[in-house]
Amino acid sequence: MKRDWLIYLVIFSVALNLGTIGTFAYLRHQDQQQNVLAQSTPPLPLRALWSELNLDSSQRQALHGLFPEHRRKVGEIKQELAQKRQELFNLIQNEATPMSAIQAKVKEISNLQGSLEEEMVRFMLAFRKTLNPQQRTAFLSKVQTHLCGPEGACGPMGPGFGRHRGPGMRQGMGRGMGPGPPPQGGPPPGEGPK
Repeated sequence: MKRDWLIYLVIFSVALNLGTIGTFAYLRHQDQQQNVLAQSTPPLPLRALWSELNLDSSQRQALHGLFPEHRRKVGEIKQELAQKRQELFNLIQNEATPMSAIQAKVKEISNLQGSLEEEMVRFMLAFRKTLNPQQRTAFLSKVQTHLCGPEGACGPMGPGFGRHRGPGMRQGMGRGMGPGPPPQGGPPPGEGPK
């Protein structure tokens, strides 16, 4: 009887350790993925965007008016994300932490990342309203190139809109939702017609 109890204890301990190691491996993999993506996709430079879109002074003024609130919201979300990531790390360090608590913390982080993506989209939509039709087309093309790569491949084969890296999450536009499914009835994104 005592021997059975020890066997169960060893099995539980091994499972807990494997879960912890797996979590650390996942977090490290996600961090490495984000670093590679961050190097391959530079941020949209504002001045370059202005020159490419030929913004007039009123449009530039409108864009400047959008930035303070956007920066404030993004800053708040990033600060909260950093806090939740630290809380997750503290949970992972404690071997007695139940997996349900870790999963709940990961869910909180995922929700915050969704909020960050929503804020980026809100900002882009507000900015888009200030543009004329030709500028809108150029702007959307620039955003698609930034988010999906030069070929515009946002599906499983391309860089994608999302660049999740788990608990060490993204830092701005294009670092949100995961890549989408291939379009209905067409080739997978990135492959194009042959």
